[in-house]
Amino acid sequence: MTETSDRQLLDTIRRHGPLTVAEMVSHLGVTQTAVRNRLTRLVEAGLVERQAQVGARGRPKHSYQASTEAHKRLGQNYADLALVLWDEMMRTVEDRKLRRFLFGRITDRMAEMYRSEITADAWEGRLVQLGTILHGRGVEAEVTRQGDESPILKQHSCPYFALAETDRSVCAMERKMFEKVLGHSLRLSQCRLDGHRSCDFESKPGYEPPPAQAG
Repeated sequence: MTETSDRQLLDTIRRHGPLTVAEMVSHLGVTQTAVRNRLTRLVEAGLVERQAQVGARGRPKHSYQASTEAHKRLGQNYADLALVLWDEMMRTVEDRKLRRFLFGRITDRMAEMYRSEITADAWEGRLVQLGTILHGRGVEAEVTRQGDESPILKQHSCPYFALAETDRSVCAMERKMFEKVLGHSLRLSQCRLDGHRSCDFESKPGYEPPPAQAG
């Protein structure tokens, strides 16, 4: 959802809904066509649900309400919490062994979240699936390949940008997490923090993945 008008309509539905199209027109002071165009986008995005009005006579009437997904997305501010938690872990915890332990546990837990959705055996196929999963979670990501070269995971948007600006060790955390998901060693060949258009994760030169174990 990128258009301000869509967010305005969604906020209206969330606060006052369920609403009919006519009621939305009254709230916003716009045409029915404008409301219906916005509704189409919001319904397709899974942010608004349509329901038939019980007991309506004649032509079926519908009302619209915000979906569970909309309530999950709206008002989330995990970035501030992440900044505080990361700072407490990396700067306040003085015991270096404890910091490394916490760093490893966070990496493992995040890898588990993605690994459960990965089904491919070869690391290249797993990389493609990882790119699809990231894209589905709102991270603008794609996997590219030039000729016979190894595939590259390109992240055109950074899920931890504000955090990475204060401490680039989060980039190492993300790389290690990807390695655990893929079972393959990676390097961050370029980063958006350095002015590049994308953060690129690719196979380390000369790295040979261990042979797959027989089931």
